[in-house]
Amino acid sequence: MRPDAAWVPNGLMDPWCLVELADGSEALFGFAVEHAGTGGLSWVLSTPVVWLDAAVGRAETTSGRRYALGREVTADTLPTIEARIAFAFLVSPHSPAAIPLPPVSADLVTAAMWLSACKMARHLRLEAPPLEDSAAVTHFLETNIEQYRLLRDGQGPS
Repeated sequence: MRPDAAWVPNGLMDPWCLVELADGSEALFGFAVEHAGTGGLSWVLSTPVVWLDAAVGRAETTSGRRYALGREVTADTLPTIEARIAFAFLVSPHSPAAIPLPPVSADLVTAAMWLSACKMARHLRLEAPPLEDSAAVTHFLETNIEQYRLLRDGQGPS
């Protein structure tokens, strides 16, 4: 199915890349600036792509999400350590090839918690804790989780 004149995006991903999944399908990995399912402002792996027109920056996935697409990148040119860690965590379980976690001094649990802290920080307009400081990551999450939940539930400041 291709979009018609009435096609309207319900998500925005910038940057993004196309990744092959173990079942042979392809999905989008990227930074969801806007995404109703996740609240946006985080790195996501889409459901399999139904169609993609990279030239005009549009894609639709099996979930029905219609993405407007920004800059296309490759897995090798993801812009930040956060992007590379998110790629390893989100894509690796679905990939036919092994995807190593980028070298980080933090343990895997701290790295996963740090990804959550980064998303929360963007939504709350705070500075994320340093990846290398597991105590700071834990403190950040414990200190800000309630405010973040209220925000996600539509009860907090935007």
